[in-house]
Amino acid sequence: MSSTAAADLLSLPTKATVANTISDRRSQELIIALVGPVGSGVSTAAEFIREIMEVEFKYSVCPIIKPSDIIKSEAHRVGMTSLPAANAANYIDVMQTAGNKLREKFGNNYLAEKAVERIAKFRKEKGGVAEGGVLKPGRRAYIIDSIKHVDEIDLFKKVYGEMVCIFGVFAPDQLRSSRLKDGGVPELSVSNIMNRDRGEVATFGQKTRKIFVQSDFFLCNDKKKDELRQNISRYLHILFGVGVHTPTRAESAMYEASSAAANSACMSRQVGASIVAENGELIAVGWNDVPKFGGGLYNEDDQSVWDAEKGSLVDKDNRCFKWKGCVCHNETRRLGILEEITDSVVKSGMLKRGISRADVREIFKGTAVDSLIEYSRAIHAEMEAILTVAREGKRSIYKATLYTNTYPCHNCARHIVAAGIKSVIYIEPYDKSLAVSLHDDAISEDPEDRTRVVFRQYDGVAPSNYVKLFKSGAERKRSGKVIRTNPATSVPLFSMPLDSMADYEAKVIADLSDKEQAPLA
Repeated sequence: MSSTAAADLLSLPTKATVANTISDRRSQELIIALVGPVGSGVSTAAEFIREIMEVEFKYSVCPIIKPSDIIKSEAHRVGMTSLPAANAANYIDVMQTAGNKLREKFGNNYLAEKAVERIAKFRKEKGGVAEGGVLKPGRRAYIIDSIKHVDEIDLFKKVYGEMVCIFGVFAPDQLRSSRLKDGGVPELSVSNIMNRDRGEVATFGQKTRKIFVQSDFFLCNDKKKDELRQNISRYLHILFGVGVHTPTRAESAMYEASSAAANSACMSRQVGASIVAENGELIAVGWNDVPKFGGGLYNEDDQSVWDAEKGSLVDKDNRCFKWKGCVCHNETRRLGILEEITDSVVKSGMLKRGISRADVREIFKGTAVDSLIEYSRAIHAEMEAILTVAREGKRSIYKATLYTNTYPCHNCARHIVAAGIKSVIYIEPYDKSLAVSLHDDAISEDPEDRTRVVFRQYDGVAPSNYVKLFKSGAERKRSGKVIRTNPATSVPLFSMPLDSMADYEAKVIADLSDKEQAPLA
Protein backbone atom coordinates (compact mmCIF):
# COMPACT_ATOMS: atom_id res chain seq x y z
CA MET A 1 0.00 0.00 0.00
CA SER A 2 1.28 3.49 -0.80
CA SER A 3 1.95 6.06 1.94
CA THR A 4 -1.07 8.06 0.70
CA ALA A 5 -3.27 5.00 0.99
CA ALA A 6 -1.91 4.31 4.47
CA ALA A 7 -2.79 7.86 5.48
CA ASP A 8 -6.32 7.35 4.15
CA LEU A 9 -6.63 4.27 6.33
CA LEU A 10 -5.39 6.12 9.43
CA SER A 11 -7.84 8.95 8.85
CA LEU A 12 -10.83 6.65 8.97
CA PRO A 13 -13.23 7.71 11.76
CA THR A 14 -12.91 5.66 14.92
CA LYS A 15 -16.25 5.80 16.70
CA ALA A 16 -15.74 2.55 18.57
CA THR A 17 -12.36 0.91 19.07
CA VAL A 18 -9.34 0.50 16.85
CA ALA A 19 -10.09 -3.25 16.85
CA ASN A 20 -13.50 -2.59 15.28
CA THR A 21 -11.93 -0.34 12.67
CA ILE A 22 -9.49 -3.09 11.71
CA SER A 23 -12.32 -5.66 11.65
CA ASP A 24 -14.20 -3.45 9.20
CA ARG A 25 -11.15 -3.55 6.94
CA ARG A 26 -11.45 -7.25 6.20
CA SER A 27 -12.42 -8.44 2.75
CA GLN A 28 -15.78 -10.10 2.10
CA GLU A 29 -14.63 -11.28 -1.30
CA LEU A 30 -14.56 -14.95 -2.19
CA ILE A 31 -12.57 -16.76 -4.87
CA ILE A 32 -14.32 -20.05 -5.67
CA ALA A 33 -12.12 -22.34 -7.75
CA LEU A 34 -13.65 -25.49 -9.16
CA VAL A 35 -11.70 -28.60 -10.09
CA GLY A 36 -12.93 -31.84 -11.55
CA PRO A 37 -12.10 -34.44 -14.17
CA VAL A 38 -13.35 -33.90 -17.68
CA GLY A 39 -17.01 -34.91 -18.02
CA SER A 40 -17.79 -34.44 -14.32
CA GLY A 41 -20.06 -31.46 -14.95
CA VAL A 42 -17.97 -28.73 -13.32
CA SER A 43 -19.75 -26.01 -15.31
CA THR A 44 -23.13 -27.12 -13.95
CA ALA A 45 -21.84 -26.71 -10.40
CA ALA A 46 -20.33 -23.32 -11.30
CA GLU A 47 -23.69 -22.05 -12.52
CA PHE A 48 -25.45 -23.19 -9.35
CA ILE A 49 -22.80 -21.44 -7.21
CA ARG A 50 -23.22 -18.23 -9.22
CA GLU A 51 -27.01 -18.32 -8.85
CA ILE A 52 -26.96 -18.97 -5.09
CA MET A 53 -24.30 -16.33 -4.44
CA GLU A 54 -26.27 -13.70 -6.38
CA VAL A 55 -29.80 -14.53 -5.26
CA GLU A 56 -29.32 -15.72 -1.67
CA PHE A 57 -26.14 -14.01 -0.56
CA LYS A 58 -26.61 -10.84 -2.63
CA TYR A 59 -23.07 -10.96 -4.00
CA SER A 60 -21.91 -9.23 -7.15
CA VAL A 61 -20.48 -12.17 -9.09
CA CYS A 62 -17.89 -11.66 -11.79
CA PRO A 63 -18.80 -13.40 -15.08
CA ILE A 64 -17.57 -16.97 -14.59
CA ILE A 65 -13.86 -17.09 -15.45
CA LYS A 66 -13.21 -20.03 -17.74
CA PRO A 67 -9.57 -20.92 -18.42
CA SER A 68 -10.89 -22.48 -21.65
CA ASP A 69 -11.94 -18.97 -22.77
CA ILE A 70 -8.48 -17.68 -21.85
CA ILE A 71 -6.89 -20.50 -23.88
CA LYS A 72 -9.04 -19.54 -26.89
CA SER A 73 -8.07 -15.87 -26.67
CA GLU A 74 -4.36 -16.52 -26.06
CA ALA A 75 -3.69 -19.62 -28.20
CA HIS A 76 -2.33 -17.41 -31.00
CA ARG A 77 0.68 -16.74 -28.76
CA VAL A 78 1.78 -20.36 -29.27
CA GLY A 79 0.95 -20.50 -32.98
CA MET A 80 -2.51 -22.06 -32.62
CA THR A 81 -4.74 -19.67 -34.53
CA SER A 82 -7.50 -22.02 -35.65
CA LEU A 83 -9.20 -23.86 -32.79
CA PRO A 84 -12.10 -26.25 -33.43
CA ALA A 85 -15.68 -25.49 -32.42
CA ALA A 86 -16.83 -26.65 -28.99
CA ASN A 87 -18.91 -29.46 -30.52
CA ALA A 88 -16.06 -30.77 -32.67
CA ALA A 89 -14.80 -34.31 -32.02
CA ASN A 90 -11.24 -33.14 -31.34
CA TYR A 91 -12.15 -30.01 -29.33
CA ILE A 92 -11.10 -31.26 -25.87
CA ASP A 93 -7.87 -32.79 -27.13
CA VAL A 94 -6.86 -29.62 -29.00
CA MET A 95 -7.75 -27.40 -26.02
CA GLN A 96 -5.67 -29.58 -23.68
CA THR A 97 -2.73 -29.27 -26.07
CA ALA A 98 -3.14 -25.49 -26.38
CA GLY A 99 -3.30 -25.12 -22.60
CA ASN A 100 -0.15 -27.19 -22.19
CA LYS A 101 1.71 -25.13 -24.80
CA LEU A 102 0.74 -21.88 -23.07
CA ARG A 103 1.98 -23.25 -19.73
CA GLU A 104 5.19 -24.43 -21.36
CA LYS A 105 5.89 -21.00 -22.88
CA PHE A 106 4.68 -18.64 -20.13
CA GLY A 107 4.83 -20.81 -16.99
CA ASN A 108 2.51 -23.31 -15.32
CA ASN A 109 0.46 -20.58 -13.63
CA TYR A 110 -0.08 -18.50 -16.79
CA LEU A 111 -3.84 -19.16 -16.99
CA ALA A 112 -4.16 -18.29 -13.28
CA GLU A 113 -2.28 -15.03 -13.88
CA LYS A 114 -4.76 -14.13 -16.62
CA ALA A 115 -7.60 -14.95 -14.22
CA VAL A 116 -6.08 -12.66 -11.57
CA GLU A 117 -5.99 -9.93 -14.22
CA ARG A 118 -9.74 -10.37 -14.79
CA ILE A 119 -10.47 -10.41 -11.06
CA ALA A 120 -8.63 -7.10 -10.53
CA LYS A 121 -10.46 -5.53 -13.49
CA PHE A 122 -13.88 -6.58 -12.18
CA ARG A 123 -13.13 -5.27 -8.69
CA LYS A 124 -12.16 -1.89 -10.09
CA GLU A 125 -15.27 -1.75 -12.30
CA LYS A 126 -17.47 -2.46 -9.26
CA GLY A 127 -15.94 0.32 -7.18
CA GLY A 128 -13.76 -1.92 -5.07
CA VAL A 129 -10.71 0.35 -5.34
CA ALA A 130 -10.66 3.87 -3.88
CA GLU A 131 -8.36 6.75 -4.75
CA GLY A 132 -4.75 5.97 -3.94
CA GLY A 133 -5.27 2.23 -4.47
CA VAL A 134 -7.03 1.62 -1.16
CA LEU A 135 -9.16 -1.51 -1.40
CA LYS A 136 -12.79 -1.15 -0.34
CA PRO A 137 -14.82 -3.92 1.32
CA GLY A 138 -17.59 -5.33 -0.83
CA ARG A 139 -19.64 -8.42 -1.55
CA ARG A 140 -17.85 -9.63 -4.65
CA ALA A 141 -17.26 -13.22 -5.76
CA TYR A 142 -15.19 -14.76 -8.51
CA ILE A 143 -15.80 -18.27 -9.86
CA ILE A 144 -13.03 -20.11 -11.74
CA ASP A 145 -14.26 -22.94 -13.98
CA SER A 146 -11.91 -24.83 -13.74
CA ILE A 147 -8.34 -25.41 -12.51
CA LYS A 148 -6.12 -28.01 -14.19
CA HIS A 149 -2.63 -27.51 -12.72
CA VAL A 150 -1.30 -27.37 -9.15
CA ASP A 151 0.74 -24.24 -9.88
CA GLU A 152 -2.47 -22.43 -10.80
CA ILE A 153 -4.13 -23.08 -7.46
CA ASP A 154 -0.86 -22.31 -5.68
CA LEU A 155 -0.84 -18.83 -7.22
CA PHE A 156 -4.44 -18.16 -6.19
CA LYS A 157 -3.63 -19.17 -2.61
CA LYS A 158 -0.51 -16.99 -2.49
CA VAL A 159 -2.43 -13.96 -3.78
CA TYR A 160 -5.78 -14.42 -2.03
CA GLY A 161 -4.99 -16.66 0.95
CA GLU A 162 -8.06 -17.90 2.83
CA MET A 163 -10.38 -16.11 0.40
CA VAL A 164 -9.82 -19.11 -1.91
CA CYS A 165 -12.31 -21.95 -1.62
CA ILE A 166 -11.95 -25.09 -3.76
CA PHE A 167 -14.95 -27.15 -4.84
CA GLY A 168 -14.00 -30.61 -6.12
CA VAL A 169 -16.62 -31.98 -8.53
CA PHE A 170 -16.71 -35.62 -9.59
CA ALA A 171 -18.93 -38.21 -11.24
CA PRO A 172 -18.61 -41.96 -11.83
CA ASP A 173 -16.28 -42.81 -14.72
CA GLN A 174 -19.06 -44.48 -16.68
CA LEU A 175 -21.22 -41.36 -16.53
CA ARG A 176 -18.29 -39.11 -17.46
CA SER A 177 -17.55 -41.32 -20.44
CA SER A 178 -21.20 -41.15 -21.55
CA ARG A 179 -21.22 -37.36 -21.25
CA LEU A 180 -18.12 -37.08 -23.43
CA LYS A 181 -19.61 -39.37 -26.08
CA ASP A 182 -22.89 -37.42 -26.00
CA GLY A 183 -20.81 -34.27 -26.52
CA GLY A 184 -19.38 -35.63 -29.77
CA VAL A 185 -16.12 -37.19 -28.60
CA PRO A 186 -15.34 -40.41 -30.54
CA GLU A 187 -15.44 -43.53 -28.38
CA LEU A 188 -11.81 -44.35 -29.17
CA SER A 189 -10.70 -40.92 -27.89
CA VAL A 190 -12.65 -40.91 -24.61
CA SER A 191 -10.19 -43.03 -22.63
CA ASN A 192 -7.17 -41.01 -23.81
CA ILE A 193 -8.81 -37.71 -22.92
CA MET A 194 -9.82 -38.92 -19.45
CA ASN A 195 -6.34 -40.32 -18.73
CA ARG A 196 -4.63 -37.18 -19.99
CA ASP A 197 -6.85 -34.97 -17.84
CA ARG A 198 -6.15 -37.10 -14.76
CA GLY A 199 -2.42 -36.40 -14.83
CA GLU A 200 0.27 -36.06 -17.45
CA VAL A 201 3.98 -36.71 -16.99
CA ALA A 202 4.99 -33.36 -18.50
CA THR A 203 5.51 -30.65 -15.87
CA PHE A 204 3.30 -28.25 -17.83
CA GLY A 205 0.51 -30.79 -18.47
CA GLN A 206 -2.86 -31.49 -16.87
CA LYS A 207 -2.70 -32.35 -13.15
CA THR A 208 -6.37 -32.48 -12.15
CA ARG A 209 -5.99 -35.25 -9.57
CA LYS A 210 -3.33 -33.41 -7.55
CA ILE A 211 -5.59 -30.38 -7.13
CA PHE A 212 -8.77 -32.37 -6.50
CA VAL A 213 -7.52 -33.78 -3.21
CA GLN A 214 -6.93 -30.22 -1.94
CA SER A 215 -10.65 -29.42 -2.23
CA ASP A 216 -12.49 -27.75 0.64
CA PHE A 217 -15.77 -29.35 -0.43
CA PHE A 218 -16.39 -32.47 -2.51
CA LEU A 219 -19.43 -32.61 -4.79
CA CYS A 220 -20.87 -35.63 -6.56
CA ASN A 221 -22.56 -34.67 -9.83
CA ASP A 222 -24.27 -37.88 -10.95
CA LYS A 223 -27.40 -36.64 -12.74
CA LYS A 224 -29.28 -35.58 -9.58
CA LYS A 225 -29.20 -31.80 -10.16
CA ASP A 226 -31.55 -30.97 -7.29
CA GLU A 227 -29.30 -32.85 -4.88
CA LEU A 228 -26.22 -31.13 -6.34
CA ARG A 229 -27.79 -27.70 -5.83
CA GLN A 230 -28.90 -28.58 -2.31
CA ASN A 231 -25.37 -29.70 -1.37
CA ILE A 232 -23.82 -26.55 -2.81
CA SER A 233 -26.31 -24.43 -0.87
CA ARG A 234 -25.47 -26.30 2.35
CA TYR A 235 -21.73 -25.86 1.82
CA LEU A 236 -22.11 -22.11 1.21
CA HIS A 237 -24.32 -21.75 4.30
CA ILE A 238 -21.65 -23.51 6.34
CA LEU A 239 -18.91 -21.34 4.81
CA PHE A 240 -20.81 -18.16 5.75
CA GLY A 241 -21.95 -19.40 9.17
CA VAL A 242 -25.62 -19.22 8.23
CA GLY A 243 -27.80 -21.37 10.49
CA VAL A 244 -26.71 -24.28 12.64
CA HIS A 245 -24.99 -27.08 10.76
CA THR A 246 -23.40 -30.23 12.12
CA PRO A 247 -21.43 -32.92 10.25
CA THR A 248 -23.14 -35.73 8.41
CA ARG A 249 -22.20 -39.28 9.44
CA ALA A 250 -19.98 -39.51 6.39
CA GLU A 251 -18.20 -36.25 7.25
CA SER A 252 -17.55 -37.39 10.82
CA ALA A 253 -16.30 -40.78 9.67
CA MET A 254 -13.96 -39.30 7.05
CA TYR A 255 -12.63 -36.85 9.64
CA GLU A 256 -11.79 -39.80 11.90
CA ALA A 257 -9.98 -41.50 9.01
CA SER A 258 -8.09 -38.35 8.07
CA SER A 259 -7.13 -37.66 11.69
CA ALA A 260 -5.84 -41.22 12.05
CA ALA A 261 -3.60 -40.65 9.00
CA ALA A 262 -1.71 -37.98 10.94
CA ASN A 263 -0.27 -40.77 13.13
CA SER A 264 1.54 -42.32 10.18
CA ALA A 265 5.30 -41.89 9.76
CA CYS A 266 5.30 -43.65 6.37
CA MET A 267 7.68 -41.96 3.94
CA SER A 268 5.48 -42.74 0.92
CA ARG A 269 2.06 -41.47 1.99
CA GLN A 270 -0.03 -41.00 5.13
CA VAL A 271 -3.21 -43.04 4.96
CA GLY A 272 -5.96 -43.31 7.54
CA ALA A 273 -9.09 -45.45 7.79
CA SER A 274 -12.15 -45.66 9.99
CA ILE A 275 -14.79 -48.37 10.23
CA VAL A 276 -18.32 -47.25 11.02
CA ALA A 277 -21.39 -49.33 11.88
CA GLU A 278 -24.67 -49.00 10.00
CA ASN A 279 -25.97 -46.63 12.70
CA GLY A 280 -22.96 -44.34 12.31
CA GLU A 281 -21.14 -45.51 15.43
CA LEU A 282 -17.35 -45.52 15.15
CA ILE A 283 -15.93 -49.04 15.57
CA ALA A 284 -12.22 -48.64 14.82
CA VAL A 285 -9.55 -46.51 13.16
CA GLY A 286 -6.20 -47.40 11.63
CA TRP A 287 -3.25 -45.86 9.84
CA ASN A 288 -0.33 -47.19 7.82
CA ASP A 289 2.83 -47.89 9.80
CA VAL A 290 5.21 -50.60 10.96
CA PRO A 291 3.81 -53.35 13.24
CA LYS A 292 5.47 -54.03 16.59
CA PHE A 293 5.77 -57.06 18.85
CA GLY A 294 2.77 -57.41 21.15
CA GLY A 295 0.32 -55.95 18.67
CA GLY A 296 -0.39 -52.57 17.18
CA LEU A 297 1.99 -50.18 15.47
CA TYR A 298 5.05 -48.24 16.54
CA ASN A 299 4.31 -44.66 17.54
CA GLU A 300 5.97 -41.54 18.94
CA ASP A 301 5.75 -42.84 22.52
CA ASP A 302 8.10 -45.74 21.61
CA GLN A 303 10.96 -43.26 21.30
CA SER A 304 11.16 -42.93 25.07
CA VAL A 305 10.34 -46.26 26.74
CA TRP A 306 11.53 -46.98 30.29
CA ASP A 307 13.98 -49.89 30.40
CA ALA A 308 14.07 -51.32 33.93
CA GLU A 309 17.36 -53.20 33.36
CA LYS A 310 19.18 -50.13 32.11
CA GLY A 311 17.39 -47.82 34.48
CA SER A 312 16.83 -45.26 31.72
CA LEU A 313 14.64 -44.29 28.81
CA VAL A 314 15.47 -46.06 25.53
CA ASP A 315 14.35 -45.60 21.95
CA LYS A 316 12.37 -48.61 20.73
CA ASP A 317 10.86 -46.95 17.70
CA ASN A 318 11.69 -49.07 14.65
CA ARG A 319 9.76 -47.24 11.97
CA CYS A 320 11.38 -46.94 8.55
CA PHE A 321 12.55 -43.35 8.92
CA LYS A 322 15.01 -44.48 11.64
CA TRP A 323 15.53 -48.25 11.01
CA LYS A 324 18.27 -49.96 8.94
CA GLY A 325 19.38 -47.26 6.58
CA CYS A 326 16.39 -44.99 7.18
CA VAL A 327 14.98 -45.83 3.74
CA CYS A 328 11.66 -46.79 2.19
CA HIS A 329 12.18 -50.55 1.92
CA ASN A 330 9.52 -51.06 -0.73
CA GLU A 331 11.21 -48.46 -2.94
CA THR A 332 14.66 -49.91 -2.28
CA ARG A 333 13.57 -53.43 -3.24
CA ARG A 334 11.58 -52.19 -6.25
CA LEU A 335 14.64 -50.37 -7.59
CA GLY A 336 16.71 -53.48 -6.86
CA ILE A 337 14.37 -55.58 -9.01
CA LEU A 338 14.67 -53.00 -11.78
CA GLU A 339 18.46 -53.28 -11.58
CA GLU A 340 18.25 -57.09 -11.76
CA ILE A 341 16.14 -56.86 -14.90
CA THR A 342 18.53 -54.29 -16.39
CA ASP A 343 21.50 -56.55 -15.62
CA SER A 344 19.80 -59.49 -17.30
CA VAL A 345 19.00 -57.46 -20.41
CA VAL A 346 22.56 -56.11 -20.65
CA LYS A 347 24.12 -59.56 -20.12
CA SER A 348 21.88 -61.09 -22.77
CA GLY A 349 23.78 -59.18 -25.42
CA MET A 350 20.53 -58.25 -27.14
CA LEU A 351 20.96 -54.50 -26.74
CA LYS A 352 21.65 -52.46 -29.84
CA ARG A 353 24.90 -50.49 -29.85
CA GLY A 354 24.54 -47.09 -28.21
CA ILE A 355 21.74 -48.10 -25.82
CA SER A 356 22.79 -47.56 -22.20
CA ARG A 357 21.64 -49.00 -18.87
CA ALA A 358 19.84 -45.72 -18.25
CA ASP A 359 17.92 -46.23 -21.51
CA VAL A 360 16.84 -49.69 -20.33
CA ARG A 361 15.63 -48.31 -17.00
CA GLU A 362 13.68 -45.62 -18.85
CA ILE A 363 11.86 -48.30 -20.85
CA PHE A 364 10.40 -49.75 -17.64
CA LYS A 365 9.00 -46.43 -16.42
CA GLY A 366 5.23 -46.66 -16.10
CA THR A 367 5.22 -50.46 -16.20
CA ALA A 368 4.02 -52.81 -13.45
CA VAL A 369 7.50 -52.65 -11.90
CA ASP A 370 6.68 -49.07 -10.82
CA SER A 371 3.53 -50.31 -9.09
CA LEU A 372 5.05 -52.95 -6.81
CA ILE A 373 3.84 -52.39 -3.24
CA GLU A 374 4.29 -55.73 -1.47
CA TYR A 375 7.72 -55.03 -0.01
CA SER A 376 6.59 -52.33 2.39
CA ARG A 377 7.13 -52.96 6.12
CA ALA A 378 4.00 -51.00 6.97
CA ILE A 379 0.58 -52.43 7.73
CA HIS A 380 -1.92 -50.56 5.56
CA ALA A 381 -4.48 -48.34 7.27
CA GLU A 382 -7.49 -50.43 6.25
CA MET A 383 -5.86 -53.64 7.51
CA GLU A 384 -4.88 -52.02 10.80
CA ALA A 385 -8.47 -50.85 11.35
CA ILE A 386 -9.73 -54.40 10.75
CA LEU A 387 -7.00 -55.90 12.96
CA THR A 388 -7.84 -53.45 15.75
CA VAL A 389 -11.31 -54.98 15.91
CA ALA A 390 -9.84 -58.49 16.13
CA ARG A 391 -7.12 -57.47 18.61
CA GLU A 392 -9.46 -55.68 20.99
CA GLY A 393 -12.46 -57.99 20.62
CA LYS A 394 -14.74 -55.20 19.48
CA ARG A 395 -18.15 -55.53 17.85
CA SER A 396 -18.66 -57.13 14.46
CA ILE A 397 -17.78 -55.17 11.33
CA TYR A 398 -20.22 -57.15 9.20
CA LYS A 399 -22.12 -54.75 6.87
CA ALA A 400 -20.05 -51.82 8.19
CA THR A 401 -18.64 -49.01 6.02
CA LEU A 402 -14.94 -48.28 5.76
CA TYR A 403 -13.80 -44.69 5.16
CA THR A 404 -10.28 -43.92 3.95
CA ASN A 405 -8.49 -40.91 2.50
CA THR A 406 -6.99 -43.10 -0.27
CA TYR A 407 -8.54 -45.79 -2.48
CA PRO A 408 -7.61 -49.22 -1.02
CA CYS A 409 -4.90 -51.29 -2.70
CA HIS A 410 -5.85 -54.73 -4.05
CA ASN A 411 -4.32 -56.38 -0.97
CA CYS A 412 -6.56 -54.50 1.44
CA ALA A 413 -9.52 -54.79 -0.91
CA ARG A 414 -9.67 -58.59 -0.70
CA HIS A 415 -9.57 -58.45 3.10
CA ILE A 416 -12.31 -55.82 3.11
CA VAL A 417 -14.47 -58.16 1.05
CA ALA A 418 -13.72 -61.17 3.28
CA ALA A 419 -14.47 -59.14 6.44
CA GLY A 420 -18.05 -58.55 5.28
CA ILE A 421 -17.71 -54.77 4.96
CA LYS A 422 -20.46 -53.55 2.62
CA SER A 423 -19.02 -50.29 1.25
CA VAL A 424 -15.85 -48.22 1.03
CA ILE A 425 -15.76 -44.42 0.81
CA TYR A 426 -12.49 -42.80 -0.31
CA ILE A 427 -11.16 -39.37 -1.31
CA GLU A 428 -8.02 -39.88 -3.38
CA PRO A 429 -7.87 -42.41 -6.23
CA TYR A 430 -4.92 -44.81 -6.25
CA ASP A 431 -3.72 -45.93 -9.69
CA LYS A 432 -1.66 -48.83 -8.37
CA SER A 433 -4.74 -50.59 -7.01
CA LEU A 434 -5.99 -53.58 -8.97
CA ALA A 435 -8.97 -54.05 -6.66
CA VAL A 436 -11.66 -54.07 -9.34
CA SER A 437 -9.50 -55.80 -11.95
CA LEU A 438 -8.81 -58.74 -9.65
CA HIS A 439 -12.16 -58.84 -7.83
CA ASP A 440 -14.89 -57.51 -10.11
CA ASP A 441 -16.99 -60.45 -8.94
CA ALA A 442 -17.06 -58.95 -5.43
CA ILE A 443 -16.21 -55.24 -5.85
CA SER A 444 -18.05 -52.58 -7.86
CA GLU A 445 -17.64 -48.84 -8.42
CA ASP A 446 -21.31 -48.47 -9.37
CA PRO A 447 -23.03 -46.62 -6.47
CA GLU A 448 -26.31 -48.40 -7.28
CA ASP A 449 -24.87 -51.95 -7.07
CA ARG A 450 -26.36 -53.99 -4.21
CA THR A 451 -24.70 -57.31 -5.03
CA ARG A 452 -21.05 -56.36 -4.39
CA VAL A 453 -18.92 -54.21 -2.09
CA VAL A 454 -19.28 -50.68 -3.46
CA PHE A 455 -16.22 -48.42 -3.66
CA ARG A 456 -17.25 -44.80 -4.16
CA GLN A 457 -15.79 -41.33 -3.79
CA TYR A 458 -16.46 -39.15 -0.79
CA ASP A 459 -19.06 -36.38 -1.01
CA GLY A 460 -18.95 -33.75 1.76
CA VAL A 461 -16.95 -31.16 3.68
CA ALA A 462 -13.21 -31.86 3.42
CA PRO A 463 -11.85 -33.36 6.66
CA SER A 464 -9.17 -30.64 6.69
CA ASN A 465 -11.96 -28.09 7.28
CA TYR A 466 -13.94 -30.16 9.79
CA VAL A 467 -12.92 -28.32 12.96
CA LYS A 468 -12.65 -24.89 11.32
CA LEU A 469 -16.17 -25.02 9.91
CA PHE A 470 -18.11 -27.06 12.45
CA LYS A 471 -16.43 -25.58 15.52
CA SER A 472 -16.01 -22.00 14.42
CA GLY A 473 -16.97 -20.53 17.79
CA ALA A 474 -19.76 -18.39 16.31
CA GLU A 475 -22.63 -17.57 18.66
CA ARG A 476 -25.73 -19.69 18.18
CA LYS A 477 -28.15 -18.02 20.58
CA ARG A 478 -29.05 -14.61 21.92
CA SER A 479 -31.36 -14.15 24.91
CA GLY A 480 -31.95 -17.88 24.84
CA LYS A 481 -33.16 -17.90 21.24
CA VAL A 482 -31.37 -19.21 18.17
CA ILE A 483 -29.75 -16.50 16.08
CA ARG A 484 -31.21 -16.30 12.56
CA THR A 485 -28.42 -15.20 10.23
CA ASN A 486 -29.46 -13.53 7.00
CA PRO A 487 -27.40 -14.88 4.07
CA ALA A 488 -27.65 -11.45 2.41
CA THR A 489 -25.63 -9.83 5.22
CA SER A 490 -23.47 -12.76 6.36
CA VAL A 491 -19.73 -12.80 5.76
CA PRO A 492 -17.37 -15.74 5.11
CA LEU A 493 -15.93 -17.37 8.23
CA PHE A 494 -12.47 -16.89 6.72
CA SER A 495 -11.32 -13.60 5.29
CA MET A 496 -8.19 -11.63 4.52
CA PRO A 497 -7.20 -8.14 5.70
CA LEU A 498 -7.47 -5.44 3.05
CA ASP A 499 -4.33 -3.72 4.31
CA SER A 500 -0.85 -4.65 5.47
CA MET A 501 0.28 -5.53 8.97
CA ALA A 502 2.35 -2.33 9.04
CA ASP A 503 -0.77 -0.24 8.34
CA TYR A 504 -2.65 -1.85 11.21
CA GLU A 505 0.30 -1.39 13.54
CA ALA A 506 0.41 2.30 12.59
CA LYS A 507 -3.32 2.61 13.30
CA VAL A 508 -2.97 0.96 16.72
CA ILE A 509 0.03 3.14 17.65
CA ALA A 510 -1.69 6.34 16.48
CA ASP A 511 -4.80 5.46 18.50
CA LEU A 512 -2.64 4.66 21.53
CA SER A 513 -0.84 8.02 21.22
CA ASP A 514 -4.15 9.88 21.03
CA LYS A 515 -5.39 8.19 24.20
CA GLU A 516 -2.19 8.83 26.14
CA GLN A 517 -2.05 12.50 25.15
CA ALA A 518 -5.70 13.18 25.90
CA PRO A 519 -6.24 15.46 28.96
CA LEU A 520 -7.29 13.74 32.14
CA ALA A 521 -11.01 13.89 32.77
